[in-house]
Amino acid sequence: MGRYLLRRLVQAVPTIFGVTLISFLLMMATPGDPISLITFNPDSDPETTMMLRRQLGLDQPPLMQYLYWLIGNDWVNIDVNGDGTGDMWGKRQGFLRGDLGQSIKYKSSVLELILQRVGPTLQLGIAAILVGYGLGIPIGLLSAVYHRSWIDQLSRVLSVLGNAVPSFWLALLLIIVFSVNLRVLPMSGMFDITKNSATITIFDTIPYMIMPVIVLSLGIIAGISRFTRAQVLEVMGQDYVRTANAKGLPMRRVRWGHIIPNALIPAATFLGPTLGSLLGGAVIIEQVFSWPGMGRLVIDAVFQRDYPIIMGSVVIGALMYILGVLLSDTLYGLLDPRIRFN
Repeated sequence: MGRYLLRRLVQAVPTIFGVTLISFLLMMATPGDPISLITFNPDSDPETTMMLRRQLGLDQPPLMQYLYWLIGNDWVNIDVNGDGTGDMWGKRQGFLRGDLGQSIKYKSSVLELILQRVGPTLQLGIAAILVGYGLGIPIGLLSAVYHRSWIDQLSRVLSVLGNAVPSFWLALLLIIVFSVNLRVLPMSGMFDITKNSATITIFDTIPYMIMPVIVLSLGIIAGISRFTRAQVLEVMGQDYVRTANAKGLPMRRVRWGHIIPNALIPAATFLGPTLGSLLGGAVIIEQVFSWPGMGRLVIDAVFQRDYPIIMGSVVIGALMYILGVLLSDTLYGLLDPRIRFN
C-alpha cells in the first residue's frame, strides 16, 4: 500500500503542472486584464499604465508570465521604470518555492488570503458531505430492499429532482421561504456580525449553515442514493447471496452480513471526487448566501482579473481533487481485502 500511495503522489506532480499551465493560458486568453480595471479612466497617463503593466509582469508573453509564476522572478532584473535602471519591485519566489504571489486587489499574500477563506469552505463542504452520505445511503438501501414499492418510486423521483433542480434557484427559494416569509433562519453571512468575532464558535454558525448545507447536500444525496440502490440490486443477484438464501439464513442476516457490506464498498469511490469538487460547488452557493469562503474569493478574483488569486484557487482545487481521488483509492483497498496494489 505504501508503494502504491508513493507512486500515485509522484503521478500527481505532472497533473498539477498540466492543470496550472492550461488554466494559466486560458486565463490569459480571456478578454481584459487587471490594468484595464485599475486604470478605467480615459484621461489616464499611458506611461503610468505601461509602468504598472511592467510592475505586474503583464508586459511579458504568457509563457514567460507562467514561468515567473512557477519559479519566481527574483532571478531577472525587472526594468519597472523603462529606462534601463531596473527595480526590485514585485519580486517573488514562485509556486515551486511556496509563494503564490500577491493579490492585485487586496495587496496581500495570496496564500494568506486562501488560508483565511479555506476554513469556512471546508466547514460548509464537510457538513454537506456528512449530510449527503448520512441520508443518501439509507435512502438507497431502502429503495433497493423495497424494490418497486412506493418507497422505491419516491426515492427515484427525489433523486431525479435533486440532480435537475439548479442549486442557485433552490438557494433563492429557501431564502424567500425561510428567511423572508417565515423568518426562522438567517438570510446570509456566517455569524451574527453584532457579536464579538473573538467569541464566535462553530455552534454560532450552525443556523447560518442550514440552508447552504441543504443546497450543497441535495446533489450528493441524489447521486449516492441512486448509486447505492444500483449496487445493492446488483449484489442481491450474486451467487453467494442466492447460496445464503438457499441455506436458510434469515433475510436480515443476509442483508447486513452479505449484501450491504459488499454493496457499500464501491460507494467509497464517490467520497474522493465529492471532496475534490467542494470548491467548485461552493462558488455559487457562497455567493448567494454571502458565505465568506473560497467561493466568494474566486468570484471576486475573476471579476477583478486578479490573476494570482485565480491561480492560487486553481492549485488548491487541483490538490483537493487529487487528494480526494487518492483517498477513495485508499479506502477502496482498505475496505475490500481482495484488492492488492502491486
